[in-house]
Amino acid sequence: MTLTIIPVGFFDSDWSVLSPDAAPGRRLRIPVYSYLIRTAHSQILFDTGCSHQCRVDPAGLLGDDTIPYLSPELTPDDHISAQLQKLGLVPKDIDLVVNSHCHFDHAGGNEAFISNHIAMQSAEYEAAASDRQAYPDLAYRPADPARLTLLHGDTDLEPKVTLIFTPGHTLGHQSLLLELSDRAVLITSDAVYTRAHFSTDCLGAAQDPDLARKSLKRLLEMVQDGARPFFSHDPDQAVQEGWRLSPYEYV
Repeated sequence: MTLTIIPVGFFDSDWSVLSPDAAPGRRLRIPVYSYLIRTAHSQILFDTGCSHQCRVDPAGLLGDDTIPYLSPELTPDDHISAQLQKLGLVPKDIDLVVNSHCHFDHAGGNEAFISNHIAMQSAEYEAAASDRQAYPDLAYRPADPARLTLLHGDTDLEPKVTLIFTPGHTLGHQSLLLELSDRAVLITSDAVYTRAHFSTDCLGAAQDPDLARKSLKRLLEMVQDGARPFFSHDPDQAVQEGWRLSPYEYV
């Protein structure tokens, strides 16, 4: 099994977007990632980044009031379909697309996979279908409902590939635990934005803060047991901790 960490753009963000209790004014350039997992049996994509609309009409997607606090910095090359092409792949080569949750920067690229099998938590799909303000991008929906798999809690996709139900940021959020050859890697997605948020004293934006704290505690325990965490929007982690990005493959 291999893991490839794929950069799919940036946002110019106010820190208060990531930490609601913080005063506005501190600006950060935060990354967005997708993750390609290749096993002996399949190619799995965890999260898909942003849609084309997010690049060409961000205010139309997110609203004029959002842009001063969260402004996309995206190029056509950042779209997940372009990033896969660099790896010699096209969307139809992906056997399963998994969304940690359906926010625009994690499921917007699903627009390239309307004929693929897609999996997400049932609670997430229900929330996304009913709350257009929190979920402005409909790209997560597959063209054929029969290709959508709704999950209920922790799920083993394959041996050593486990989805961890981590509600709180959204009601159906999930993280990903991979048992690679040398150690486990924990992809937190938005259950933990950055290294600064990997503490019960610094909670990120959460639809249900109590659930978010419980999920955070669970992830902390996994790291204490030896898993190496990778955070969804940490501006410096990849460089400071020596994480290598696409096309590099962790094995």
